[in-house]
Amino acid sequence: MAANRAGAQQGLTIALIVFVMLSFILAVTTYLFFKRSTDAEAASTQAQADSQKARAEMQRATDDRTKLLTILGIDDKPMADIESETNEAFEKKYGDFREDPKAYVKLSDWLLNAVRSKDEANKTLQAEKRATEDALNKQLQQAKDSLDAFEKKYRDLEATLADERSKFNQGREQYEELTAQLQEALRKANEASERMDLLVEEIAKGEPVVSVDRQAKYRTMTAENQVSQLFDELRDRERVIARQNELLGDLRVADKSVQDMVLAATPKDDRIDGFDGQVISVDEREGTLAIDVGSTQGLRTGTVFNIYDPRDPRPQFGSKKGVVEIQAIEGPSVARARVRHQSARDPILAGDGVATSLWSPGRGFEAVFVGYLQIDRDGGQDADDMARLVERSGGRVEPSVTPTTTLLVDAGLPRVLGGQKPAGWRPADETRRERMLKEARRLGIRVVGVDTFLDMMGLDRSSFDTNRLRPAGGVAAQPATR
Repeated sequence: MAANRAGAQQGLTIALIVFVMLSFILAVTTYLFFKRSTDAEAASTQAQADSQKARAEMQRATDDRTKLLTILGIDDKPMADIESETNEAFEKKYGDFREDPKAYVKLSDWLLNAVRSKDEANKTLQAEKRATEDALNKQLQQAKDSLDAFEKKYRDLEATLADERSKFNQGREQYEELTAQLQEALRKANEASERMDLLVEEIAKGEPVVSVDRQAKYRTMTAENQVSQLFDELRDRERVIARQNELLGDLRVADKSVQDMVLAATPKDDRIDGFDGQVISVDEREGTLAIDVGSTQGLRTGTVFNIYDPRDPRPQFGSKKGVVEIQAIEGPSVARARVRHQSARDPILAGDGVATSLWSPGRGFEAVFVGYLQIDRDGGQDADDMARLVERSGGRVEPSVTPTTTLLVDAGLPRVLGGQKPAGWRPADETRRERMLKEARRLGIRVVGVDTFLDMMGLDRSSFDTNRLRPAGGVAAQPATR
């Protein structure tokens, strides 16, 4: 029993040992299995992680490749095509790139260096450009300043030119006016020269006028001295006339026939300058005649002409055959006149000369009166009557002597009675008379006395005494109103 028990214990021990060993083996095996499983799982996990990491890296690589291709501007093509196109691009586009291998990074560095070089060159060019621009701007500013200065100078020149043009135009107008004046002066000078030549000829004819004791010396004198001689003769005669006027004044209370005798005894040495025309025809029934005066320009009705015998080229005023007054202008050279007076013994005939000092072709009659103009016996001056007489004859009275004056009528100075001059006569009148006489001599204006003027008008003093402006022969003219 004990043996069985021992065997059973041994068997149990062996079984226990086997069980322990199997348990140990199972534990080891389980441990190894689990360890392997754990390692495999860890390896699997690691592998999955590595796979995921590889896939992520691959994706990143793919993305990087895509980005790189995008950056490089290369389509998603096979590498062989990309390499071929890259080589071709490097060969064609970047032939100067000599690096090997030809990579875009190196190309980028090469391009960057090239860009830096270009940039440095560009900076240099920019600096040169700025320097050139600065120089050009400076030159442009200088040119602008010069242009501004030129424009200012141009404006100044324009202003000066406008001023000079204005002055030139004014000067031209003045020149034209002066030229016209000079031409007019030349014309007048030529006329004056012609008149002077005629005057010299006429002066030479003045020998019979001077007194006998002066005639021999008169022939050898120049024209100027002959004029002086004539003036001496006239002054001598003026003194004689003055004495005769005083005598006549004293004879105011004397018989009229005595006065006429004294006046008739006074010599008349005033002659006409020449004929202004001639009588064409005489109408005795109408008492008119036609006269030819060369030109009727400026001739007015009322102008008085004296008729003379044509055989004497310079007859005295008192030797006239008659007096006529213009009635109408019948043509450019012909006028119709009525006979105011004619000599019964020497009637007016066709061919007789006509003359007047009251008109010349193209000029109106202008008279200036100086001195104490007292004609009738009322004691007052008769200037208004003389003015109306001139106006009735187609002329006008002017206050002063001018180059257009036709005649200066000198009435002389008033007589002083009892140390008193007549009322209304002022020292200024005497000064004016002397000034007008001097101006008339300077301009060559003819100066006549009142009686000579009335004779030119076909009148005498008695016309005023009777308040009737009568012709010298006795036919009454229009009454004078004062």
